[in-house]
Amino acid sequence: MLTEEQIQQGIEIMDSWAKDPILRHYSFSNKKLWSKQEEILMALHKHKRVAVKSGNTVGKSFIAADVVMDWLITRQPSKVITTAPTFHQVETILWREIRHACYSSKIPLGVEPLQTELKFNDEWFALGISVDKPVNFQGKHSPNLLVLVDEASGINPEIWEMIEALHPTAILAIGNPLEANGPFFECFQSDMWHKITISCLEAIEWQDKNGKIPGLVTREWINDMNELHGRNSPWYRSHVLGEFPEEDEHALIQKGWVDRARKGLDSDNLELDVEDEQHKVRIVSCDVATKHGENLTVIGYRYGHTFKSIEGYARSTMQNTRDRLSDKYVKTEANVLVADADGVGESLAEYMADVHVPCMEFHGGYGAKAVDGAKFRNLRSQFYWVVAKKFEKGLYNLKHLDDKSFEILRGQLCSIRVKAPDAIGRFQIETKEELMARGIKSPDYADCMIMSEFGLFQHKNSEISPRTYGGL
Repeated sequence: MLTEEQIQQGIEIMDSWAKDPILRHYSFSNKKLWSKQEEILMALHKHKRVAVKSGNTVGKSFIAADVVMDWLITRQPSKVITTAPTFHQVETILWREIRHACYSSKIPLGVEPLQTELKFNDEWFALGISVDKPVNFQGKHSPNLLVLVDEASGINPEIWEMIEALHPTAILAIGNPLEANGPFFECFQSDMWHKITISCLEAIEWQDKNGKIPGLVTREWINDMNELHGRNSPWYRSHVLGEFPEEDEHALIQKGWVDRARKGLDSDNLELDVEDEQHKVRIVSCDVATKHGENLTVIGYRYGHTFKSIEGYARSTMQNTRDRLSDKYVKTEANVLVADADGVGESLAEYMADVHVPCMEFHGGYGAKAVDGAKFRNLRSQFYWVVAKKFEKGLYNLKHLDDKSFEILRGQLCSIRVKAPDAIGRFQIETKEELMARGIKSPDYADCMIMSEFGLFQHKNSEISPRTYGGL
């Protein structure tokens, strides 16, 4: 039986571990930590959501396992749920490290780890779950719940939503930054997340000053990757520097082109001529969304190639959308109003006719015929191609957009991928369904932009009449 003094000593030790995760680590392990690993341990004691993007072989799986041990040891009762894109990754990467941490612990834990489970009792355990069966996430509640998302770039949006639905005490999302889109990328754009980046170069610099850590990245490996992939390649950027790739090799529109337009520069990086609003074609465009769900109704305004505004509205009714469009159309003395005419937008032209505003209809569905049907698979593909070419040539001016709208627009434009030509050789881009399958939200801002381009094309090349495009 423990004496009162021994009990008090135990309480003081546990309290010291809870306050100092680095002290707790060295109480249980002889493995040396480097500065970024210590930073991750400390971050989970200060922040509810921590996102870590890193290069290869910087010890992220080791420290993720140590985070699991730290959470269980310093919080009773507590639960840890870990997941990864495949069960193989759950079992053979993170949980291999957790099992090793248990077996090598300087202080016996009193329990044996299973393949993907470490259980002290029904309310105090860690469990590895496969994303293949989302139902497994249900019911995993605790007053001290940590969810650890490993290889986070590969986790689909549905799983992220289920994780948040658990109301976890903390979330650690960690992995290589493979794509500049999707939920893991969005963590690094959000103020809700504490963000950490680990470069392989940092690991080398730390080891040069503090001594080699067995198994950590080497300078020789980095040099080999430079030779194999190139220092400026997306692969090097993701796997060595721990940064999201600047360009998607399948992307239709390059970020550099969009960033140049943000500065109001042409393809030679010279200032674009200032366009006279009164003497340019003025276009209001709208991508319509249902009043239910998370997609936005987006309304944009441009004159010539200068974009003045692009704004999103959540859960806008058709009447609200009609009134906003009518107001924008009248105030800007627009020449053209163009809007989505498929799905929920099908009836918008009729709503606009009620307030005597003509509405040009854009059919963005996958089966809608292109103006140039010999070259393009559908209308949507044709006008995304037009927008891409104009960005490449440096025609657009995006200086007037607010920061939030620009960031959303850029992210969506640069997420659109080109597919292989169809059976008769026509150009085509991926469908919205294919975008969503990659974890990318509906490109409502980008669609609003291409509709405005369609409006400009039709204004210059077609006779716009009430009979064709809606009531006056």
